Amino acid sequence: MNSKAASRLRALAGLVLALSLAPAPTPAQQPSPSPQKPADAKTQNAAPAGERESDYTVTSSVELGYRGLRVNGDINKYQSDLNYKAGPRVFDSSFLMKSKSGDGPLDTLLVTTTGWGADPHGSVRVTAENSDWFRFDGSYRRFRYFRHLNNIVNPNYAPPSRQANPVTGQRGYDTRQQVGDFDLTLLPKNDRVRFNIGFSPTRYRGPAFTHYRNGGDEFLALSNLDSRADDWRLGADWKLGPVDFSFQQGFRRFKDESYINDQNVNVGNNPTPSNAALTRLERTNPIEGKVDYSRFSAHTLLARRLDITGRVVYSVATNQFNFLDTFAGTNYNTRITNIPGAINPPNVLTLGQQNFVGDTKRPSTLADLGVTYLATGRFRISNTFRFETFQINGGALYNGLFNLTRANGTGAVSLRPTGFVHEWTKYRKFLNTVEGDYEFNNNYSIRLGYRYGTRRIERSLLGTNLASNGAPAIAPSAHEEENQTHGFIGGIKARPVKGWTLSFDVERGTADNVFTRVGNYDYWNFRARSRYQVSRNLRFNVGFLTRDNSNPGEVIHDGTTISLADFGVEMKSRVFTSSFDWTANHRLSFSGGYSHNWQENDAVVEYAFLSTANSAIRGRSLYFMRNHFFHFDTVAQVLPRATLYASYRVNKDLGQGDRVSAPAQGVLISSYPMSFQSPEARLSIRISRRLDWNLGYQYFNYNESKLAAYNLGNYIVSPRPQNYNAHLPYVSLRFYFGNSDR
Repeated sequence: MNSKAASRLRALAGLVLALSLAPAPTPAQQPSPSPQKPADAKTQNAAPAGERESDYTVTSSVELGYRGLRVNGDINKYQSDLNYKAGPRVFDSSFLMKSKSGDGPLDTLLVTTTGWGADPHGSVRVTAENSDWFRFDGSYRRFRYFRHLNNIVNPNYAPPSRQANPVTGQRGYDTRQQVGDFDLTLLPKNDRVRFNIGFSPTRYRGPAFTHYRNGGDEFLALSNLDSRADDWRLGADWKLGPVDFSFQQGFRRFKDESYINDQNVNVGNNPTPSNAALTRLERTNPIEGKVDYSRFSAHTLLARRLDITGRVVYSVATNQFNFLDTFAGTNYNTRITNIPGAINPPNVLTLGQQNFVGDTKRPSTLADLGVTYLATGRFRISNTFRFETFQINGGALYNGLFNLTRANGTGAVSLRPTGFVHEWTKYRKFLNTVEGDYEFNNNYSIRLGYRYGTRRIERSLLGTNLASNGAPAIAPSAHEEENQTHGFIGGIKARPVKGWTLSFDVERGTADNVFTRVGNYDYWNFRARSRYQVSRNLRFNVGFLTRDNSNPGEVIHDGTTISLADFGVEMKSRVFTSSFDWTANHRLSFSGGYSHNWQENDAVVEYAFLSTANSAIRGRSLYFMRNHFFHFDTVAQVLPRATLYASYRVNKDLGQGDRVSAPAQGVLISSYPMSFQSPEARLSIRISRRLDWNLGYQYFNYNESKLAAYNLGNYIVSPRPQNYNAHLPYVSLRFYFGNSDR
């Protein structure tokens, strides 16, 4: 990571954080009286003796506190889910300064922060505006990402080979990311022209475990991630006659300098004496690239009936890479044919290297045009046309080096395989959507539409097989595919009674998948929503969504139907949501809801199970989700100076139920049965007009259901449930500053 850039990001965050925590300016006026106790005009306008009138109204607050923490159970899973720490923190803060007369250098300055201290993520936002000259919007965000789960890349082997690790898998992350977005608009309120400048830096780094295959086995290696990117934007918006124009030019520069330097790799996932073992692994993989793009758009409204919007985006992305692995070990399988038989395992690899050098270029064009015509006050028709095309041109060179000796140190051999490959891909898509909306009256309307798309992909390949150290030649190939999409859209919106709104939307269609020619997608999507405003204090919301997406398992090629029934895929989902909000009175309010997410996936796959004798089982891979989510919140003013907030959230997925996998018989069942509960209560006491005291407690309870499928004979499906519970008490003080009453 660029230390100077990171330091600047941290310095900026510290500056705005300090600004938000600062008290109001010295010439602060005595706060205005509370609205419940109005004062006469003479009292309101008089400034205290010895003080002068301030040109700005300042409203500021900051909540400082401390969080405790106790975790029982799987600490890795807790950190992967939540990662809250014990210690002092800034819960949130805000600083708002507004000009009274509009004659100062700033009309408005707003600074807000949240999540600094013991939280895994924090943010700062700044908005400064002088409406005549400029507007500045800036944000800085930082994230701590931790992920170490025992069910992610955790190979399962039958005894006596290695069993799944009950604590961790083979992909773990403990990284940090910093993201900024800074935009400056000049002449923001000018109706004729305004200018825009933007900058967005990103920094990402930290250790991570990588799953690495080499020499005939799989190894776990520690990687050091380090990447950064900078995005610059320049543009303008202007108006000529009835047409609004916009142009933006962007420049993105990115670099990845991640590396591996592991001198303790040792044995792999199959630690038998005859399998490979690595004693050294070093990897450098610098990647550097850029993206330059231009975006131009125009919009006009003619005769208040014809709305036209057009946009063109052109970009060129390029990158260069240099991948170099250096390693040493024993019993190394080079996968190179025709080498001296005595050098095949058992052997000693004194030095091995694999080097890939290459680059890619991706020019892309996107254009769309939308036209909406208001035929009458109740009938509207619109057409949206989109065109997209891109090319991916890339090539790579391969050079290898394998210095091998026999197990006894004799018969040294040096192998130097080489190869090259060039691939070219061209993609083109046209998509057109026609929709019509008609209002029968103020309470009932209907929407109908049709979507058509056509896509074509051309690919060519020339060179050698870089996936093999021997790099055998690949026969030059080129092919072209074209696919179509047909979709029908419909919807109804109704207001049967005052305050009640119903809407229904449906989409039916077929669409091909360009990159994996499996078969035509056949899909149904349906959505229904109900919003009922019973009164100003009570409302209900209900929604239902269904999705059916399947590959029927056949494709038509040159007029002939080719059955792919053994590789069909079918996905179904049903989502139900509901919520309510009720304000009983000014002292008491409630809100809550329930949602259910139902999903089933069914795919035919080929897989291996336990041994080479079962290396080509054709079976069904099934996935089940039966997730229930409930939430409830209440805010109650229990005393004139005391307010109680309470909430409860529970998420429970029943998963596959009592269904059990039978891998040897061709049935693989997966799900994620679990329950997650999080109650919270907070009491806020108003000590004075400038100070609140808060006392709260939050509890998290995570539980993975214990099913028989966790152990199916000698086949370990999951090492163990990763259950935990966490107690998070906290206390804080909220201070109010400024010359404006809160």
